[in-house]
Amino acid sequence: MGNVLNQLDDTENAAAPVRCAVCGVSNTLGDTCRHVRWQFDQGDPVEFARCALEVSPYVSNRGGRTTDIPHSWWLSNGDAIVDLVLLHFAVAEPFVFGELSDLDLLSRDVWKLFKPEAARPAIHRIDI
Repeated sequence: MGNVLNQLDDTENAAAPVRCAVCGVSNTLGDTCRHVRWQFDQGDPVEFARCALEVSPYVSNRGGRTTDIPHSWWLSNGDAIVDLVLLHFAVAEPFVFGELSDLDLLSRDVWKLFKPEAARPAIHRIDI
């Protein structure tokens, strides 16, 4: 049976290459471009968002921890998280493409969904 790469050597079982939405390079399971941020065999979009929160400094710089988010919150907000992933990344089965900075944007949006910031007071303009 072999591993995944051995199976891809067989032309009948090999998946068609997927073009990167950012740079246009053809990607296979064994050879990916630098814009591949996630593969579907690593988990679902919620797992991807959790990973993004762990690798991004956004949460820790605000004094938070990814372990602060309960499992039940992830389950109840799964649809919103999928929408955020689709907003920031190009998804073409079995890859998720995007820039490195998109991970920080996803982390910011997921954290704000979990813990919304208080509205800042308005700045009043004084005309003389």
